[in-house]
Amino acid sequence: MKKGLTLTAIAVTVLLSGCASDSEATKALPLDSNQSGVSTQIHSIAHSLRQAEDKRDSAKEDELQWFATKYYQDADKALSDAKEYYAVFETDPGKAHSSTGFFSSRTNIQAAEEALNQFNLNIAKAEIIREKALSVLDEAFSYRAQLQSLDVDKYYPKSNARLESQLKTLVNHIADERTERATSGQPDLVSKQRALEVKTVTRIYLSAAQKELARLKNSNIALHAPDTLAVASTRVTAAEAFIAAEPRSFGKIEHKADEAMFSLNHAEHIADVVQKLKALPEKDYERHVLTFEKMLVNIAKALGSEDLRDNPISEQGKLLVSLIEAQKAQSSEGAQNLEQLLAQLTDEQQKVAELEASLAAQHKATEHADQTVAQLEAKIAELNASLVAAYTQTGEPIKTTPLTQTKAPKIAGSTADVDQGSDQAPLAEAEVIDTQATSPKLNAEVESVPAG
Repeated sequence: MKKGLTLTAIAVTVLLSGCASDSEATKALPLDSNQSGVSTQIHSIAHSLRQAEDKRDSAKEDELQWFATKYYQDADKALSDAKEYYAVFETDPGKAHSSTGFFSSRTNIQAAEEALNQFNLNIAKAEIIREKALSVLDEAFSYRAQLQSLDVDKYYPKSNARLESQLKTLVNHIADERTERATSGQPDLVSKQRALEVKTVTRIYLSAAQKELARLKNSNIALHAPDTLAVASTRVTAAEAFIAAEPRSFGKIEHKADEAMFSLNHAEHIADVVQKLKALPEKDYERHVLTFEKMLVNIAKALGSEDLRDNPISEQGKLLVSLIEAQKAQSSEGAQNLEQLLAQLTDEQQKVAELEASLAAQHKATEHADQTVAQLEAKIAELNASLVAAYTQTGEPIKTTPLTQTKAPKIAGSTADVDQGSDQAPLAEAEVIDTQATSPKLNAEVESVPAG
């Protein structure tokens, strides 16, 4: 016994000395580099924890806890462990590389990293199960989404809970890699989901009509207006059949529900009138008929018709209908004429716009022509100045002329002017020579004037 105790004591001593050696080795590292490395690791762990918490929140939104309960729970536990290990050295970085336990070789920072790895691994497995379930059971999940959009729990919470449980069983088959069982169980679930959808839509859109029909039947409306009530009952049945066939055609369903309620209200009013007629004394029959006829007279006056009471009551109704149809036709013709006038007005407006555009173009062209004339006048003045300068060199005056008259200057030494004497001939020759020398320049300047 003492020998065993001695061996145990020796083993504990060796372990303690080993731990002390590790601690001494850590202390032997340079202080600055050791603290810098630990600080970097701690910041990395803190960042990873924040990312893990964001991922867990996203997993909740994706219902990973429902799709893969076990993996989600394991991931949640791993994240809690990582937080616990991090808390040890969060405020005391010196404990980051301390052992997690007396007989453990893992440090606190290693344990935190391993827990985060386990968290990410379990979340990844849960996401794989979710994606596979949505793919394999796509029809069932489509009906589930439709039921949720109808707020089915508000109307049939127990029925929906049973369907949710059945769907969860199929998802568990997929998680356990028994996909065939999940696939084979889907048709039965879908059939029940569709039946609940029809039941829910009927309650949302047709429950008021169904309750009203039951009330009218219980109040003996059939005794007074059996035919009218039968029509209303047929409308309700037709609406129910349509919902069963097309539970997602909400616009048409609402229209059919309105029709059913209209017929039910009509049946009640007819029954009320018949009941009053049955209770009416014979002496009041005439008064009742005259009251009804007075309503027809008021309608005729409102339509601008003559008094129709010299006709049977049934004929008065037909005449009023004819009058209304004639007035509608006139109104329709007037509307057509108005449309034609509007169309003509539109055409005239377009023509006016085109005319305004044409006038604007002509005005612009006129402005351009005025600019051209001004340029020509300036050029003519310039050319006349050039001619004056050219003849001034000869010492003789010259009369300037418009551009249309300066095709060629008149030469003083022509045959008609030679008669005055030979002593003027040299001057004439000089004028001829100078004019000929100036003509090319003149012609070039004239040709350079814009044509407008």
